Amino acid sequence: MELKNQPVKVAIVVCAWPPQGGGIGNNAYYHAKYLPRLGYRVSAFTPAFAKIKKVHQAGIWLEYVPVWLPLGKAGFLFPLLKKLKDFDLIHLYYPFFGTDLIVWWFKFWHREKKLVIHYEMDPVGQGGKRFLFWLYLKLFLGPLVKISDRVAVLSWDNAKGSYLKKYLKKYPAKFVEIPNGIDIDIFRPKPKYVALKDGIGIGPGEKVVAFAGGLGRLHFFKGVEVLIKAVASLKNKKVKLLIIGDGEMREHYEQLAKNLGLAEQVIFTGWVANDSLADYYNLADIFVLPSTARTESFGIVVAEAQACGVPAIVANWPGVRATIEDGKTGLLVEPKNEIDLAQKIRGLLAEKEIRKAMSEAGRERAVRLYDWNKVLVKLDQVYQELLTQK
Repeated sequence: MELKNQPVKVAIVVCAWPPQGGGIGNNAYYHAKYLPRLGYRVSAFTPAFAKIKKVHQAGIWLEYVPVWLPLGKAGFLFPLLKKLKDFDLIHLYYPFFGTDLIVWWFKFWHREKKLVIHYEMDPVGQGGKRFLFWLYLKLFLGPLVKISDRVAVLSWDNAKGSYLKKYLKKYPAKFVEIPNGIDIDIFRPKPKYVALKDGIGIGPGEKVVAFAGGLGRLHFFKGVEVLIKAVASLKNKKVKLLIIGDGEMREHYEQLAKNLGLAEQVIFTGWVANDSLADYYNLADIFVLPSTARTESFGIVVAEAQACGVPAIVANWPGVRATIEDGKTGLLVEPKNEIDLAQKIRGLLAEKEIRKAMSEAGRERAVRLYDWNKVLVKLDQVYQELLTQK
């Protein structure tokens, strides 16, 4: 894509970057990785938070920007007011409290620059944070949507149940559905990695239930406690729970597993590099994402697991439930209900033929809907529409 015989310059602005980024960071990373193949010149900007692991990947221009008033994954990247002048299009991944106001201010004074908001999730905090998030969105989300040129949502199902609901009705032409994508060549069915299986303590004849996600306080909504309690209620020593991920809550979950008598059944892998995740997914008979809040807008790990041919059990929330086809590629479970979750796990583990059918259907659906090659076509179309507008 070129503009006036020059490559179009795209600025990606995101609150976190892998390995700290979660789904938002991974989405931004893959956009930065693949968009240059379509002719775009892409630069990514993310906060230089203290105590984060700074990484630099080959072929990706990434800058860690000084951040003012950092709080969680929020903060103000004031240097962007100058840096963004060099770009034709700004792609902001939301939420990014603080810096969203800087981007709004920049767009206000540079209307010729195109702005795409990628709405990744509703920010839903606990306790007092819940009210503060609501107030912030009440004050600032509307002006941001109004001044943007496009708002990409991960699914219409999620958007209609999110804080965006009223803006969908007010500015329908601004919105477009662009899901997160997966690398279907990495995430694919393959034989179980025997050395890995033996190394982490999965024995012959044991069934594996897998989970992948952040174990930090900001990821309180992942439902890890519900999952551990559900596995405990199975009272089946032949079932192993594989928890892929890391964070400051890991010790809490490890202690919970010990208290429930699952010290030998729950395996905590720690953080796993993206290129190695498929080996872990392929050890599993079932993948579970038992989210406890609607902030789980998509669930890229669900798409990855299905691409590996693993049936998924997913909490019935808008957005994440759209990542499976209930009864065909997986099952929906009532949020926060460990009894329902245990029943679904027990039933699916007992039905080998159903799991096989779900495995095949899940792979087909993941390739059809979430292959990066197809997702990037949609994003490229949005960019071209905006950049050819006068």
